Amino acid sequence: PPGEAERRSGEAAGQAAAEQRDVAEEGEEEQRERAELLEQHRALADERERLRQASARLQLRLGELLRLRRGEGPRAEAGADWPQRYGERLRRLQELREQREREAAACREREAARRRVGEERQARAQAEWAAFQARKKAVTVFSLGRRLGGREAAARAVERIQAREGDKEQQVREARVENIKLKHEIQTLETILKAQGELAEGQHLMDFEHMKKENQKHSEKINDLSEEILKLKKKVSKAVHILSQFREKLQFVEAENQDRKAELMDMETLLAQKRDFLTKTKQARDRLRRNNLKLQQKCGLLGNEILLRDFEEKVDTAELLSQQLETLKRHHAGVILTCRGIQKKIKEANSSFLA
Repeated sequence: PPGEAERRSGEAAGQAAAEQRDVAEEGEEEQRERAELLEQHRALADERERLRQASARLQLRLGELLRLRRGEGPRAEAGADWPQRYGERLRRLQELREQREREAAACREREAARRRVGEERQARAQAEWAAFQARKKAVTVFSLGRRLGGREAAARAVERIQAREGDKEQQVREARVENIKLKHEIQTLETILKAQGELAEGQHLMDFEHMKKENQKHSEKINDLSEEILKLKKKVSKAVHILSQFREKLQFVEAENQDRKAELMDMETLLAQKRDFLTKTKQARDRLRRNNLKLQQKCGLLGNEILLRDFEEKVDTAELLSQQLETLKRHHAGVILTCRGIQKKIKEANSSFLA
C-alpha cells in the first residue's frame, strides 16, 4: 500500500541518515587520531633534533678530550683528570643512546598499534559505508524501478550516481587530509619561526617573508579546498532535494497506479463477461452451422440453380442418347437380317453350284 511504502521509505531514509552520521563520527574520530599521530610525530622529530644536537656537542667534547689525551691544546696541563671525565661522558653517551633506542622502540610500538587501530577503524568504516551504500542502492532502485522501466535500468542509474558520489567523497577525504597536513605544516612553520628568533634580523625577515608567502599559498589552497567542499555540499544538498522530489513524484505515481489498477480490474471484469458472451455466441454459431450443413445434405440439389440446370441438361442429353441408341439398335437389327438373308442366298447358291 502507499502508506506502507512511504513508511518504509521514511524508515530507510532515517536509517541511512543514522548510518551517515555514524560514518561522519568515525571520520571525525579518525581525523582526531591522525592529528594526534601527527602531533606525536612532530614531538618525536623535535626530540630527535635535540638528541642530534646533544650528540654533536658530545662529539665535540669527545674530540677535545682526545686532543687532551694526546697532549695537544692549551688546556692539556689542566686536564689531568680527563680519564674520569672521559669515562663519565662515555657512560652518559651510552645511556643517551640506550634511552634513544628505548624511546624509538616505544614510538615504533605506539605507531604500529595506532596503525593497526586505524586500519581496523578504516576497515569498519569501509564496511559500514558499503552497507550504507547497498541499503541506499536498494531503496533507490525500489523507488526508481517503475519510473525508469525496470530494476536493471534503475540499478545502472544508481551505480552511476554512487560512482560519482564515491569520487566526490574521495575528493573530500583527500581535501580534508590535505587541509590537516597544511594546518600541521603551518604549525610546524610557526614553531620553526619562533625557534629561529635568535637569528639575524635580515635572515629572520627573509625567512619570515618566505614563510609568509608559503603560508599565503597554503591559505589559498585551503580557501580553494574550502570552496570545493562548499560546492560538494551544495551538490549533495541538491541531490538530496532531487531525491525528495523523486520520492514525492513516486508517491503520486503510485497513487495514480492504484487508480489505474482499479480501472484495470473493472475492465478485466467487463472483458471476462464479454468473453463469456462471445464464447456462447460462437457455440451458437457452430450449432447453426452444423444444422445448416445437415439441412443442405438433406435438401440435395434444392436451391442450387446451376446444378439443377446442369442436371436437366444431363438428363436431356441422356434421353437423346438413349433415343439414338434405340435407332442404332433397330438399324443394327435390320442390317443383321439383311446379312442373314444374303448369307442364306449365298449358301443356296453354293449348294446349287455344288449339285
